[in-house]
Amino acid sequence: MKRCPECGRDYNDDSMSFCLDDGSELLFGPASGSGTVGEPATAILHSTAAPNEAPTRQQINTTGETVAAHTFGKQRSSALRNGVIGIVLVALLFAGGFFAFRYLRSEPPQIPRTAKTINTQRLTGDGKVVDAEVSPDGKFLVYVRVEGDKDSLWIKQIQTGSTANVVKPGEASRFYGLAFSPDGNYVYFNASMSSNETQTIYRVPTLGGTPAKFLSNAGFVEFSSDGKQISFRRFDLASVADTVLVANADGSNERPLVTRSGKQFYTSSAAWSPDGKNLAVAIGDDDIGVGENNMSLALISVADGSLREIGSRRWTAMGDVVWHPSGDSLIVVTGENAFLSGQLWEMSYPSGEYRKLTNNLNGYGSLSITADGNTIVTGERYSRSAVWVSPDLKPENAKQIMPNTGDTWGFSWTADGRIVYVSDQTGDAEVWTMDADGTNARQITNDRVMKLVPYASQDGRFIVYTSSKNGGEIVRIDISGGNPVVLTKAIGADNPHISPDSKWVIYSAFVGGMPKVLRVSIDGGEEKVLTDYTAKEPRYSNDGSKIACFLANEKSSEWNRLAIIPADGGAPISVIEVPNTTSSGRGPVWTPDDKGITLIVASGEQQNLWLQPVDGGPGKSMTNFTTPGVSRRDYSRDGKRIAIVRAEGIGNAIMITDFR
Repeated sequence: MKRCPECGRDYNDDSMSFCLDDGSELLFGPASGSGTVGEPATAILHSTAAPNEAPTRQQINTTGETVAAHTFGKQRSSALRNGVIGIVLVALLFAGGFFAFRYLRSEPPQIPRTAKTINTQRLTGDGKVVDAEVSPDGKFLVYVRVEGDKDSLWIKQIQTGSTANVVKPGEASRFYGLAFSPDGNYVYFNASMSSNETQTIYRVPTLGGTPAKFLSNAGFVEFSSDGKQISFRRFDLASVADTVLVANADGSNERPLVTRSGKQFYTSSAAWSPDGKNLAVAIGDDDIGVGENNMSLALISVADGSLREIGSRRWTAMGDVVWHPSGDSLIVVTGENAFLSGQLWEMSYPSGEYRKLTNNLNGYGSLSITADGNTIVTGERYSRSAVWVSPDLKPENAKQIMPNTGDTWGFSWTADGRIVYVSDQTGDAEVWTMDADGTNARQITNDRVMKLVPYASQDGRFIVYTSSKNGGEIVRIDISGGNPVVLTKAIGADNPHISPDSKWVIYSAFVGGMPKVLRVSIDGGEEKVLTDYTAKEPRYSNDGSKIACFLANEKSSEWNRLAIIPADGGAPISVIEVPNTTSSGRGPVWTPDDKGITLIVASGEQQNLWLQPVDGGPGKSMTNFTTPGVSRRDYSRDGKRIAIVRAEGIGNAIMITDFR
């Protein structure tokens, strides 16, 4: 046993030399269970760091994950049982169409801790799995596999390891919301069989067959434990309304229970309680002020549709929710920071006390549990990326200038031809600068607050970026990294861009529950909303006269419309339909001559650059990369070079046992 003398955290791995929280040198300490009062339950991962070297994110692995587990307030006659963990999705967390950020409203009293070791096992190992679900009897795993530009659905018999392809690669796309029927005979999933199809639930026999349409304009189906009823969600972008409905198991006799809209939203599917009387769902509320967490667990009464919050705390991010079959707890994927990876927590019901189950730096996504409550399946997902620079305007000529040992969270060129970027190569996502050939790399921030999408001003004085602090802030620093100034604390503020004259900063943020484009002076002050319609990820043209941004297609709920608007805001000058598979990629980037805009188009897991003429002419592909694909891009200020970030997503299904 080792202990950090600064934070008081206990470590069961005596090979570790430094604290993972604050970097202090660890000392041999007291026995487990005598930790500092009030210390949150955290998991300790094995490190491959060399002696006398603080472990970084890349030196942490998940074989043998150890958790300091809370025991619930009431005593139990049996030890905490088995559970499982699962699938992390990249991206960034606009669950249910909305996302907002806050800090804790209050910390519940900590309860006594006992050391428990949970067992994790990878059920897939090729790194190409993006979603997974375990069957109620624990015998089968259904998962979405992505290879190149093709999605496919697979079934695996867990005991024997044999697999079967139930939906062929390319037959459908945009899979999500996997679910087994209670008898395990069918798999339900959301997918698109055509480019213009709205969210649709399909059904296919577990051992293979032809997918059949089950429910249109619906998502996230869940079955009651007796198999007689289902719950699902229906979202309407035009009215910003998200409704939880129930129906018979065959989809008939549907009835709405409760609708949330605007500033109030759902972030998960609705999970049935074992007795069938309630649905548990993660909810959010933007009316909670900035600086507060705004997401929590809630119960919906199946009888009358009434909704009430449960649990002892709020969160900045929430994902999947499942009931333990015993009915005495719920397990949920949550994030204590909106930009960081989700972890598994268990909430005792009805007392509402939480205990942390995992602390994997890669994080987790989807979540399912077997009918006996002994196994949880989820998925880890992360990416590795690096900056590549071309000597000209052809991205295919770009060469890698830095190692891809971590992830790159955005970059831009500086006026003098250097590159400013955010990298987590040291364990925290901090701002760095380097020369265009990758030399003279220097970290210029070090406050351990998550940062994203830095952009340097044309006059060479400032850098702005998105900070995760207080749930999303736009921060300005000097070009050397000093003198931080918060420019806005608007809800969900993100994707800042500086005008060519270095006077203004535009960004997207939530206004009235939907993303809008806003502007603030580079010196701070009053914010102005530039769009009275839904829009996001704005980017100035090189001459400063216009802004390009993305608009939502209210029919398909896709961000596949590109708008050109005046620099001072107002109605769009033009709206251009872009490929349905467009990934926003942190803003539409203008070409140096302002005649075209580069987008990132995703097909399956593969992302490539797309060039869209501003005059509305036909677009065309700029790259045809396989793995790794393109996740970000920017032109040098002299218009002579292009730099890109090439990234590879990695995901696997994970099974966890011995969590209770």
